[in-house]
Amino acid sequence: MKKMNRELKMALLVLLYTLQGIPMGLAASIPLLLQERTTNYGSQALFSFTSWPFSLKLLWAPIVDGLFVRKFGRRKTWLVPAQLLIGLLMLVAAQPIDAMLNASEPNIHAITAIFFVLYFLCATQDIAVDGWALTMLDDNDVDKASICNSLGQSLGYFTSYLLFIALNDTSVCNKYFRSVPSDEPLVTLGDFFVFFGIVFLVTTIIVAIFKREEPTREHKAEISIAGSYVKLTQLLSLRPVQLLGLFLLTCRLGFVCLESTFALKLQEFGVPKAEIAALGPLAFPVQLLVPPLMGRFAGRRLALWTKLYPIRIGLGILLLCGALYAQVYLAPRAEGGHAPLTMMEWVVLLVLNLTSSALSQAMFTLQMQFYCQISDPSIGGTYMTFLNTLTNLGGIWPATSSMWLIGQLTDCTSDMDAHVCSERKNRFYIVASGTLVIGLLWYVYAAPWFRRLETLPPSTWHIAGSKRTD
Repeated sequence: MKKMNRELKMALLVLLYTLQGIPMGLAASIPLLLQERTTNYGSQALFSFTSWPFSLKLLWAPIVDGLFVRKFGRRKTWLVPAQLLIGLLMLVAAQPIDAMLNASEPNIHAITAIFFVLYFLCATQDIAVDGWALTMLDDNDVDKASICNSLGQSLGYFTSYLLFIALNDTSVCNKYFRSVPSDEPLVTLGDFFVFFGIVFLVTTIIVAIFKREEPTREHKAEISIAGSYVKLTQLLSLRPVQLLGLFLLTCRLGFVCLESTFALKLQEFGVPKAEIAALGPLAFPVQLLVPPLMGRFAGRRLALWTKLYPIRIGLGILLLCGALYAQVYLAPRAEGGHAPLTMMEWVVLLVLNLTSSALSQAMFTLQMQFYCQISDPSIGGTYMTFLNTLTNLGGIWPATSSMWLIGQLTDCTSDMDAHVCSERKNRFYIVASGTLVIGLLWYVYAAPWFRRLETLPPSTWHIAGSKRTD
């Protein structure tokens, strides 16, 4: 019975993280759709701001952690309204979102605003779920929260992303789902908004009614909002936390540029988005299997993380070579702006994608396990949110900056048949190569110090006088 209760708790966490991944997956499909209409990397950089709430949620995390309705539940106070608002926003935006996207000049500002709000609500839900996981699970299972996070987010992300790309692409629909070809997709983004909006509303109502949040001593303490910010200030004053924050903000400089632009460069040089998206289903098993596999490494997680780092830099070099290959060999043979891949080319691209997915998921899971290991439960939601905020910020600011820089250094024009970027100002390879050099320098000089953080005693990560509450 106890084992069943444990599994039900973990299943609930996976479900909540899955819901969180759904808007993210839909947002991930937008750059591919924009790339079909324009190769303006400035628009891509603007849209990348939609994910910034996950990197800024620390600003309101203490409010989520310290303000709640005791009878309803500390975490449900924020989780339920956030998820209801996500569902309602998707239903309200379902009709205008298609017109914004399909206009001759996509209304990138309005589209960005809609997804920015969705990400803000998902970030708020994430704060609540992270904090709930620390008290919902037993002491021996707390580190499993990272596996629930990785598994659930991946499941929601891939479900929405892959389904939408497949059912919205006319070539895929005509080839696999229709007997009579048509120029219209089976479903639009608005259709997905309606479907998943209803999913959010129904699921949230069920959780609100049937899942009771057990009271804890944290409720009795009634940490005020001001008290949460005070504890956050105390957290920021811890030397190990400061060092960890510095490392997290810089560690992904070496590879995030190439990882965030590689698919767009392939599409720019003629690879159909359907062929790029087709790689996703094959990467999904990797995303599911890696977190449990990483759960077996109960010891030196940061030590293993740093061993994977040079492999990821090496992958970045291969991605750079892949982009150059696409420009030299694929772009010249493109007809009507499309250059279908040969079987060998597709297999190579698949291997690169699977390797990237495995490395990314493994390193993320190892980080999450380390966060759960060192987090101070007295401010569980705020502590986990702070570390996740730094992780997200460390990935998003280099991606946005490099996307903007590439846009500034590249002249692009588009017509009905193809997108063309001028080589006179195309400095993509210089920017990408520069980030790889930065990554190598980070590994040589910073990685050893990063690895030593794992050897520090747990007490050095906790605020003085705090205790574990159950």
